[in-house]
Amino acid sequence: MTAFAEKAYDACAAKAKLLGRRLGRSEWLETVQAVFDAHSVHGRRPGPAHRRPASATIIDEEWIGELEVNPVYAGIDIKRELGKAQAWAGVNNVGVTRRRFINWLNRAVEQRPILLNGQGKTSFAPKPVQEQEPHGWREWVRENCVNGDWADSPWLALDASARQHIRSQLPK
Repeated sequence: MTAFAEKAYDACAAKAKLLGRRLGRSEWLETVQAVFDAHSVHGRRPGPAHRRPASATIIDEEWIGELEVNPVYAGIDIKRELGKAQAWAGVNNVGVTRRRFINWLNRAVEQRPILLNGQGKTSFAPKPVQEQEPHGWREWVRENCVNGDWADSPWLALDASARQHIRSQLPK
Protein backbone atom coordinates (compact mmCIF):
# COMPACT_ATOMS: atom_id res chain seq x y z
CA MET A 1 0.00 0.00 0.00
CA THR A 2 1.05 3.58 -0.50
CA ALA A 3 1.80 5.94 2.33
CA PHE A 4 -1.46 7.82 1.71
CA ALA A 5 -3.58 4.67 1.74
CA GLU A 6 -1.98 3.49 4.97
CA LYS A 7 -2.55 6.86 6.62
CA ALA A 8 -6.18 6.97 5.46
CA TYR A 9 -6.83 3.44 6.74
CA ASP A 10 -5.19 4.18 10.10
CA ALA A 11 -7.16 7.43 10.50
CA CYS A 12 -10.47 5.70 9.72
CA ALA A 13 -9.67 2.84 12.12
CA ALA A 14 -8.71 5.28 14.88
CA LYS A 15 -11.88 7.34 14.41
CA ALA A 16 -14.04 4.18 14.45
CA LYS A 17 -12.32 2.99 17.62
CA LEU A 18 -12.83 6.41 19.24
CA LEU A 19 -16.54 6.37 18.36
CA GLY A 20 -16.87 2.71 19.26
CA ARG A 21 -18.68 1.84 16.05
CA ARG A 22 -18.31 1.56 12.30
CA LEU A 23 -18.04 4.83 10.38
CA GLY A 24 -20.86 6.01 8.19
CA ARG A 25 -20.22 6.99 4.59
CA SER A 26 -19.96 10.74 5.30
CA GLU A 27 -17.69 10.17 8.33
CA TRP A 28 -15.45 7.93 6.28
CA LEU A 29 -15.26 10.48 3.42
CA GLU A 30 -14.49 13.35 5.84
CA THR A 31 -11.69 11.35 7.46
CA VAL A 32 -10.14 10.35 4.15
CA GLN A 33 -10.41 13.95 2.87
CA ALA A 34 -8.67 15.27 6.01
CA VAL A 35 -5.83 12.78 5.54
CA PHE A 36 -5.60 13.70 1.84
CA ASP A 37 -5.39 17.42 2.64
CA ALA A 38 -2.69 16.84 5.26
CA HIS A 39 -0.84 14.43 2.97
CA SER A 40 -0.98 16.84 0.03
CA VAL A 41 0.85 19.57 1.93
CA HIS A 42 3.92 17.34 2.06
CA GLY A 43 3.24 15.49 -1.18
CA ARG A 44 3.22 16.67 -4.77
CA ARG A 45 -0.31 18.01 -5.17
CA PRO A 46 -1.64 20.80 -2.98
CA GLY A 47 -5.12 20.27 -1.62
CA PRO A 48 -7.86 22.83 -2.28
CA ALA A 49 -7.07 24.78 0.89
CA HIS A 50 -3.38 25.06 -0.01
CA ARG A 51 -3.50 26.46 -3.53
CA ARG A 52 -1.50 29.57 -4.35
CA PRO A 53 -3.40 32.76 -5.09
CA ALA A 54 -4.03 33.24 -8.80
CA SER A 55 -2.13 36.55 -8.79
CA ALA A 56 1.11 34.72 -7.96
CA THR A 57 0.96 32.80 -11.24
CA ILE A 58 -0.52 35.33 -13.68
CA ILE A 59 2.01 37.04 -15.91
CA ASP A 60 0.41 40.25 -17.12
CA GLU A 61 1.62 43.41 -18.86
CA GLU A 62 1.78 45.37 -15.59
CA TRP A 63 4.10 42.81 -14.00
CA ILE A 64 6.27 42.66 -17.15
CA GLY A 65 6.53 46.47 -16.97
CA GLU A 66 7.77 46.21 -13.37
CA LEU A 67 10.45 43.75 -14.47
CA GLU A 68 11.55 45.98 -17.35
CA VAL A 69 12.29 48.90 -15.00
CA ASN A 70 13.99 46.69 -12.40
CA PRO A 71 17.74 47.46 -12.53
CA VAL A 72 18.58 43.81 -11.87
CA TYR A 73 17.27 42.95 -15.34
CA ALA A 74 18.68 45.99 -17.14
CA GLY A 75 19.79 45.13 -20.64
CA ILE A 76 17.62 42.00 -20.89
CA ASP A 77 14.77 41.92 -23.39
CA ILE A 78 12.08 40.76 -20.95
CA LYS A 79 9.41 40.10 -23.58
CA ARG A 80 11.80 38.08 -25.71
CA GLU A 81 12.83 36.00 -22.68
CA LEU A 82 9.14 35.48 -21.84
CA GLY A 83 8.57 34.16 -25.35
CA LYS A 84 11.51 31.79 -24.98
CA ALA A 85 10.23 30.62 -21.59
CA GLN A 86 6.74 30.03 -23.00
CA ALA A 87 8.17 28.05 -25.91
CA TRP A 88 10.19 25.90 -23.50
CA ALA A 89 7.16 25.40 -21.26
CA GLY A 90 5.01 24.38 -24.21
CA VAL A 91 7.47 21.69 -25.23
CA ASN A 92 7.76 20.44 -21.66
CA ASN A 93 3.99 20.56 -20.94
CA VAL A 94 4.30 22.93 -17.98
CA GLY A 95 3.06 26.44 -17.31
CA VAL A 96 5.10 29.61 -16.99
CA THR A 97 4.45 30.94 -13.49
CA ARG A 98 5.94 34.10 -12.08
CA ARG A 99 8.36 32.05 -10.01
CA ARG A 100 9.46 29.98 -13.00
CA PHE A 101 9.90 33.12 -15.13
CA ILE A 102 11.96 34.89 -12.43
CA ASN A 103 14.21 31.84 -12.29
CA TRP A 104 14.44 31.95 -16.09
CA LEU A 105 15.48 35.62 -16.00
CA ASN A 106 18.03 35.01 -13.26
CA ARG A 107 19.67 32.34 -15.40
CA ALA A 108 19.70 34.78 -18.32
CA VAL A 109 21.52 37.31 -16.12
CA GLU A 110 24.07 34.67 -15.07
CA GLN A 111 24.69 33.64 -18.68
CA ARG A 112 25.22 37.25 -19.77
CA PRO A 113 26.72 39.08 -16.82
CA ILE A 114 25.97 42.77 -16.59
CA LEU A 115 28.99 45.01 -16.17
CA LEU A 116 28.91 48.51 -14.75
CA ASN A 117 30.91 51.08 -16.63
CA GLY A 118 32.25 54.31 -15.15
CA GLN A 119 29.12 56.29 -16.07
CA GLY A 120 26.74 54.09 -14.08
CA LYS A 121 25.28 52.43 -17.16
CA THR A 122 25.22 48.72 -17.81
CA SER A 123 26.38 46.70 -20.75
CA PHE A 124 26.58 42.99 -21.48
CA ALA A 125 30.02 42.72 -22.98
CA PRO A 126 33.12 44.67 -22.16
CA LYS A 127 34.26 46.88 -24.97
CA PRO A 128 37.41 45.48 -26.56
CA VAL A 129 40.51 47.26 -25.40
CA GLN A 130 42.33 48.72 -28.34
CA GLU A 131 45.92 48.29 -27.34
CA GLN A 132 48.14 50.79 -29.06
CA GLU A 133 51.16 49.23 -30.66
CA PRO A 134 54.35 50.69 -29.26
CA HIS A 135 56.58 52.80 -31.44
CA GLY A 136 59.62 50.92 -32.75
CA TRP A 137 58.51 47.41 -31.82
CA ARG A 138 58.90 46.03 -35.35
CA GLU A 139 62.53 47.16 -35.55
CA TRP A 140 63.29 45.68 -32.13
CA VAL A 141 61.77 42.32 -33.15
CA ARG A 142 63.79 42.23 -36.43
CA GLU A 143 67.03 42.93 -34.55
CA ASN A 144 66.52 40.79 -31.42
CA CYS A 145 64.28 37.82 -32.27
CA VAL A 146 65.23 34.54 -33.92
CA ASN A 147 62.28 34.88 -36.26
CA GLY A 148 62.26 38.40 -37.61
CA ASP A 149 59.14 37.62 -39.65
CA TRP A 150 57.08 38.20 -36.50
CA ALA A 151 57.58 41.92 -37.15
CA ASP A 152 55.38 41.57 -40.24
CA SER A 153 52.43 40.37 -38.09
CA PRO A 154 49.90 42.76 -36.58
CA TRP A 155 50.66 43.77 -32.99
CA LEU A 156 47.52 42.11 -31.60
CA ALA A 157 48.34 38.85 -33.43
CA LEU A 158 51.29 38.38 -31.08
CA ASP A 159 50.84 36.42 -27.87
CA ALA A 160 50.01 38.61 -24.84
CA SER A 161 53.16 37.50 -23.02
CA ALA A 162 55.26 38.31 -26.12
CA ARG A 163 53.70 41.78 -26.31
CA GLN A 164 54.43 42.33 -22.63
CA HIS A 165 58.06 41.25 -23.07
CA ILE A 166 58.56 43.46 -26.12
CA ARG A 167 57.08 46.47 -24.26
CA SER A 168 59.45 45.86 -21.35
CA GLN A 169 62.46 45.85 -23.71
CA LEU A 170 61.62 49.04 -25.57
CA PRO A 171 63.00 52.37 -24.37
CA LYS A 172 60.45 54.51 -22.62
